[in-house]
Amino acid sequence: APPGPIAREMVLRRRSAVAFDPRVGLRLDTFQQMLRRLRPHGPPWDSVGWSPAVHLILFVHRVEGLVPGMYAFLRDPSAEAELRAAMRPEFLWVEVQDLRLLVPTDVTWAANRLSCDQDIAAEGFFSLGMLARFEATLAEHGDWAYRRLFWECGLIGQVLYLEAEPAGVRGTGIGCFYDDPVHDTLGLTGHAWQSLYHFCVGEPIEDTRLETAPGYEWEK
Repeated sequence: APPGPIAREMVLRRRSAVAFDPRVGLRLDTFQQMLRRLRPHGPPWDSVGWSPAVHLILFVHRVEGLVPGMYAFLRDPSAEAELRAAMRPEFLWVEVQDLRLLVPTDVTWAANRLSCDQDIAAEGFFSLGMLARFEATLAEHGDWAYRRLFWECGLIGQVLYLEAEPAGVRGTGIGCFYDDPVHDTLGLTGHAWQSLYHFCVGEPIEDTRLETAPGYEWEK
């Protein structure tokens, strides 16, 4: 809603971060706004005709007002019982700011290790794994739904990219991660739930070696 940057400006400005400043934190209200946009209400979620099958496991490092730790963000709250039963019984599942706190601890090392030892996963405000209700979705809709789950992950990532820009921060997708260790960390077995993609948001450090140019003639 106005006043604020227009959507066109945000879409054209959207970039992937290459590195994050680990000394900076994120405001809680900004973090909450990002997560609210991932609920299946309004655009772009009106472009898909299915209920949320992908939920988030968050590795929170530096969000003001939140204890560092591992959290679950359920895009459909009705999935909590099923997901909770599939994960480690010692997880807390304490309700905190529309999240579920699983483990309160420093998770920078875990985030780094699970994302192929990439520093960017530990140096942002938070990183996350996109956890899909996998086996049941394919059983219900057929093997083609594998692609549909990745579409959903893609929408989640793009929403986070675009929410980061007006906040003056930046996101980046993490395509390299160790899915089996992610499952081990969460206590998941079998293929009922599957880690499909990772993402992180932080304070960007610009690489001055990179050069930029308008992508299209009409941008000049």
